[in-house]
Amino acid sequence: MLRLALARPSRAALPSVSRWTRFNSTGPIVPPPSSNASDLPSSSENAVAQEEKPALSKPVDPLFSAFSTADEPSYHDLEKELEGITEADLEASIKTPPKVAETEAELFGAPSPQPSGGSPKVDPQHLPLRMPLDPNVEITEEQYASTLVHGRGIHIPFFHPRTHDVPVANIQFRSHHPRLLDLFTHFATHAASSLGIPVSRVFYLPTKRTLWTVLRSPFVHKKSQENFERRVHKRAIKAWDADPEVVDRWCKYLRRHAMGGVGMRVTKWERMPLGVGASMLAKVEGQLEKPVQLDSQKIKALGEKIVLEEMAALKAKSDAPAVVEKQ
Repeated sequence: MLRLALARPSRAALPSVSRWTRFNSTGPIVPPPSSNASDLPSSSENAVAQEEKPALSKPVDPLFSAFSTADEPSYHDLEKELEGITEADLEASIKTPPKVAETEAELFGAPSPQPSGGSPKVDPQHLPLRMPLDPNVEITEEQYASTLVHGRGIHIPFFHPRTHDVPVANIQFRSHHPRLLDLFTHFATHAASSLGIPVSRVFYLPTKRTLWTVLRSPFVHKKSQENFERRVHKRAIKAWDADPEVVDRWCKYLRRHAMGGVGMRVTKWERMPLGVGASMLAKVEGQLEKPVQLDSQKIKALGEKIVLEEMAALKAKSDAPAVVEKQ
């Protein structure tokens, strides 16, 4: 058995690889040293290159120089202007951000009183209103909901706060396509926000997974089988503290604008007033026929009359002569 010792090549024989320069490095990229002596620059060429290269007093930021133009102030001019500014001046120049609205009254203003006649102040035939909304003027919730605002449906809707925590409806959405399901649930929450229904955020339900195994070929090819899978994704939304008529209008609106490939199941709870059992019992008793109530004396007289008639019939039967049959 022969063993051959392979000689390792020297480091000078391996090709030289240049390293990556740092991202914030201001110096030029130096090429890797060449092994050939003819490729190296002469001393005279190095002297000329050093004379032509201008001397930089301070390092230049490459990111700042890439976005700066000739009309804009230079880095040194800005540095001179910032030297005379103190920390107190910087703190005074910083403006506090505006307060974010936390309640419905802060976001839409005080709710306007509804007219007693029942007719809405905004004609549904002229909706949506195409008028600019001035942020400096108080805007009611009705005006904001009836005005056309481009891009409002892209953002998260306004979730009305719950008042009494009384559940009124539970809507469950099902689909084989998660993207369609997320789009339609986003549409449903916006519709509930426009109707003033306090709803929850869209929450996920467990995905139903069904598997089938089918034979590709019968008899001897039974081991060659094929698997099929079906997944049903589910989402749900809960609603509280809303009038049953408003909930019915919300459900009808979702059915009218239903999306293909998305199923919907609605569960509604209706609240009855107190004493509904007694009122229903009285209503049923009024529809039934009332039995005739007889007096006890009349019942007693009727019984005595029946007894006398029966006794007279028995006496007449006993007094009658017996008839002997002859053979």
